[in-house]
Amino acid sequence: MFDRRLMTAAAMMLGLMFASPSLAQGVGGVNTGAADSYAIGGRDEYFRNMDTALRDFSRESERDRAERLRTEAVAARAAATAAGVACQVTEAVQIGQTQDGLKLYETACASGPGYLIATTTPPTATGCVVANTAARHFLTANPQGQPPASCTLPANLNVDAAIAGYARDAGIDCTVDEVRAIGQVGSRAIYEIGCAGRDGYRITPSETGWDKISCFAVVNSGSTCAFTTQDEQFATLRAYLTETPAADCQVDGGRYMGASANGVYYEAKCSGAEGYIFRVKEGRTEAFPCAEAQGISGGCRLTTAVAAAAPPNN
Repeated sequence: MFDRRLMTAAAMMLGLMFASPSLAQGVGGVNTGAADSYAIGGRDEYFRNMDTALRDFSRESERDRAERLRTEAVAARAAATAAGVACQVTEAVQIGQTQDGLKLYETACASGPGYLIATTTPPTATGCVVANTAARHFLTANPQGQPPASCTLPANLNVDAAIAGYARDAGIDCTVDEVRAIGQVGSRAIYEIGCAGRDGYRITPSETGWDKISCFAVVNSGSTCAFTTQDEQFATLRAYLTETPAADCQVDGGRYMGASANGVYYEAKCSGAEGYIFRVKEGRTEAFPCAEAQGISGGCRLTTAVAAAAPPNN
């Protein structure tokens, strides 16, 4: 990394050498003046002196820098511990300080991207994936603006690959095509996972691993998934129905109904045919025609259902 102090020192040394009579002695001890000393024969000595001075300054600068980095790493590890983040710190630097004395550290972790940690009371941590996504979105909307703080250590830069890894850890087995960090609640970040050709997810870390919620459920709650299309959701419903009596359903509508101990419930609207309510549990799907499903959470809403005829009373 270029050291601005080194540049300043070089400028100072140049000024001193051209100003000092003792350094302006030409061949034979004749004082030729600063400009002449370079041209007549003082060139080699001039640059030897310059090189020696800069090497001495550089060695001192490196020592100071190494000591500063060690001090910052110790302080950053303490702040990470106080912030409660699960991070085995492998590298840490101080990247800023506010006017009221709060310091901002960036850490890299042995496993996964690191954190930005502010020395509030207690310290607060923001995941690098969240911070860098926010900075990227800010610059997209405000190319000339000053983005929020972001992570710059090499281990913290591959945001998309990190989130795709989180998706695998959460048990999402789709082909991940787009990802983003949505935000953070307390110390828990929220990520969106886009899946190629099927419904996506939101995931967040928990004490036992990862919590995930399908984009069907996200939409049902009134929010949105940026990377999941309606066609991808319909394709997901068709896939659920493949091994059921509803396999021929040409899905052109659907909704998430909720989840219980008995499974996750959906409604599928079928083009030109009766729709279905079905539940998915442990990889198995059980489908009920709308005419037979009116007792399940109020029945079908996307299909006008006719109640199944009661059996004749013989």
